[in-house]
Amino acid sequence: MSADQAIGSALRKIMAALPAAHRPDADLAGHRVLIDPGRWRGGSQAAAPDLRVFQEAVFTDRRLKLRYRHGRDKRVRSYTLDPYGLVNKAGVWYLIADHRAEPALFRADRALSATVADEPVRRRDGLELADVWDTLRRGIDDIPTPVSVTGSVRREILGRFLRVHQADLAEPTSADPSPATAARPDRIRIDMRFRSLGAAEALLMFGTDAEVLAPGELREALARKAAETVTLYATGQAD
Repeated sequence: MSADQAIGSALRKIMAALPAAHRPDADLAGHRVLIDPGRWRGGSQAAAPDLRVFQEAVFTDRRLKLRYRHGRDKRVRSYTLDPYGLVNKAGVWYLIADHRAEPALFRADRALSATVADEPVRRRDGLELADVWDTLRRGIDDIPTPVSVTGSVRREILGRFLRVHQADLAEPTSADPSPATAARPDRIRIDMRFRSLGAAEALLMFGTDAEVLAPGELREALARKAAETVTLYATGQAD
């Protein structure tokens, strides 16, 4: 499916699920729903969430009560939010809202429960969804990526590797990527950028199918983690 087709499909789903009173108002939908096809670095795919409660709050201009599990620390928190709208970022749906008059975004698939409140929404004057989204997006896009990583990946698993790390590439991979070395035509050279060495340690999930060539400190960190894993499983089953 092309990017244009994906955008059209997402918009059709949103329009079909709108409250009946708002369904004919395409202009309102344009102010409440945005599609951004670009994927964030390290972004992951998400299961299709149930957006009905979010849509009701967004299109009826009411506040939203949300119980939400955060991705980083897994803690569950409760919020009262003032929604601006919904954004589909490369297939992942986000609710864009103010929390205590400060902009915030919430992945829809991490919502544990959501309830539309009787109170009218309290958006900041003069701001639209596009304005708030631009502020939040730039805050994430502008985080520096200080760690440059060079690696090699087995040609047979390149597609699977890119599904996970496409957004971490320093530059796009060509349709016919070059081998890592003349001696290893079965492996592809990959140049990547990560926010930290810890973030780059995710490469270990590919085992020997992906090898870090540089920097040396990342190779050492991955070697330690691999050795710890071997030790853990070599000691036998836990009691």
